[in-house]
Amino acid sequence: MTTLSCLATTVACGSGAAPELSGLTDQVAQVGTELKIDLLGTDPDGDQLQYSFRAPALAEVAGRAAITVSPSGSGVFRWTPLASDVGEHAFDFVVSDGDNDTTVTINIDVKSAIGSATAPIFRQPLGTGTTINLTTKKCVDLNVVIEDQDSAEVTLALEEPKLDNMRLTQEDGLTAKFNWCPTKEQEAENRYTVSISADDGSNPKTIKNYLIVLRGGTGTTNCPGTAPVIVHTASNESTIVDLTIDAQVTDDQGLKEAPLFYYSLTNPGAVPNLGPGGMTQLSTLKISGTTTNGTYAADVPNPVASMPAGTVKTLWYVFVADDDDDETGNCDHSTQSQVYTMTVTSTGSANLGICAACTSDSQCGTGDLCAYVGSLGASYCLQACGSGCPTGYTCSAENIWSVSNAQAKQCVPTNGSCTMPTAMCADDMNEDDDNQTMAAANAVVDGPMVAGTYDGVSCPKPVQPSYGSKADDDWRKLVITADTRVDMWLYGNGESDLDLQIYSSNGTLVSKSTTLTADENIVKCLRPATYYVKVNGFTNARSEYLLDYIATPETCNTTCTDDSREDDNTYSQARITTVPTFTSTGNVICPNNDDYYKVELTAGKVLTMDLTFAQSNSTQDLDIHLYQGFTDLWPCSYDDPSMCSAARGQGAVSNEHAVFTATTAGTYYVVVRGYNGSTNSYGISLRVQ
Repeated sequence: MTTLSCLATTVACGSGAAPELSGLTDQVAQVGTELKIDLLGTDPDGDQLQYSFRAPALAEVAGRAAITVSPSGSGVFRWTPLASDVGEHAFDFVVSDGDNDTTVTINIDVKSAIGSATAPIFRQPLGTGTTINLTTKKCVDLNVVIEDQDSAEVTLALEEPKLDNMRLTQEDGLTAKFNWCPTKEQEAENRYTVSISADDGSNPKTIKNYLIVLRGGTGTTNCPGTAPVIVHTASNESTIVDLTIDAQVTDDQGLKEAPLFYYSLTNPGAVPNLGPGGMTQLSTLKISGTTTNGTYAADVPNPVASMPAGTVKTLWYVFVADDDDDETGNCDHSTQSQVYTMTVTSTGSANLGICAACTSDSQCGTGDLCAYVGSLGASYCLQACGSGCPTGYTCSAENIWSVSNAQAKQCVPTNGSCTMPTAMCADDMNEDDDNQTMAAANAVVDGPMVAGTYDGVSCPKPVQPSYGSKADDDWRKLVITADTRVDMWLYGNGESDLDLQIYSSNGTLVSKSTTLTADENIVKCLRPATYYVKVNGFTNARSEYLLDYIATPETCNTTCTDDSREDDNTYSQARITTVPTFTSTGNVICPNNDDYYKVELTAGKVLTMDLTFAQSNSTQDLDIHLYQGFTDLWPCSYDDPSMCSAARGQGAVSNEHAVFTATTAGTYYVVVRGYNGSTNSYGISLRVQ
């Protein structure tokens, strides 16, 4: 796509009837949030079209807005308003075929999502998420309750990303019920973000992002690696600012997701309820250290924030840390801390700076208000306009309403956000592709994925979430018309931890590769269907990447039942092993399917490998391969059997045994492979000396 300021042009072909511009209606925009308007131009003569716009009352908007033109000839207007743009503005959109012009004028009402007295507020559900124990409850049921000062009719809806089997049923103007019964396939992922919007028609939508954590699903025993360790010392606090409670968490392989934090103002008992109706769930952020040894903290609303000095409250809380040692299955570990307690004593006042998180006016300076900023329901301290506003802030045109129901003019962020990154990210030309719906629309014009190399950019999300992936998602549509072996390689530039996933059209995870690095690999035989490929950056950094897609005809297995530890078919999906010994039973090799085991060796170490299985014919023959990086140190195949060696665990009988001495330190992969597509069950034992 080609980006032009104020004018987007294609070549005009001739004269005749004037073009038409359809579908334009008045819009409501929000400060700090990109407004996108589709420009659907048509020409009776089939001429190519050019688009332009003008806003007479906003002379400088030409430098802050743009139109892009798609290969189909339609245009997209993009504009991110600033605080100084608040108010109604007439925009003229022009479509031209080079000889004739058509102009359509609409009003764009720019609203500030800061301190609105009438914007919808989510009162339920509380916190940032909830936890569901699938051993006792198979469905997620949530009450959604909205407060709106001037409207009894608010439209509640599920926003992208959403799954086909998620339901939001509106009961009246201000309440709804959410229901979701995860399928067995959906239990392969244990964290889902549900996004619910509340739209009263006169303010920008208010969004509630809610993290649902699934526990107790179809897990297995004999899991690789060791469980996280949580270290925390409770201490009492005397303050009215919100509490930052941290813990040190260590893990042998590193945490993919930050730990969760649960709190209550009443005693939850020895076995606390972490689900609906129990303790309130919050997310944590890593404030120092690494994923293997880091300090994670939760920002907790102060229970005495608006109370007189000397008021004392007790807080009960729990940390829970989950690892991802089994990256593609749910054979992982979860560590729950003891129930800690602390007392919080009010000091009566505080003086937090502008854009500091808050829950009460008393936490901010004299004359400064604590107000909702942005559409996600977060509140921050602002600053009175009396002494002027600091750089990057603008005095509000009207009074700002606070969470404590006070009102006054305040210095507000010019870009409309207290959390938006200051640097703009140059994204790739495939945008918009942030969800399946967008990917499907892109495929109508550009076609679905074909074998080849795709380049892309992972950009940080404009407003950073408190948990999960910090970069936007890049989705691509993949259509498989016949059984195909799909081999996808993701190569990042190292700036961000990138992840690679394949989903079915109904949003169910098919395969994933989610290491803590920028490189991922998926090998999967896919049956005819429509799929979606997702690349996302997990950290807050711009990262360029290449996605290689290789398609090979292959008959997918429909009769062999694989083990529960799949997918483990590539180096990035390899199972974690422990030293000095590792054993695993109940494993299965299906046709054209490898099992990878990751082993770290130092120079001089001896690795002993044993496979146990019964073989009565050649279709049950299993072999050992040893990789260092991408190099097969022990190649053996049906096409070249001369490379096979019984001494390296590549015989033609039951059981295999091999010994390897490392000459250089590094990461090695023990790979179990069926000879010429053989299938069998097996046990494996690895020993490092």
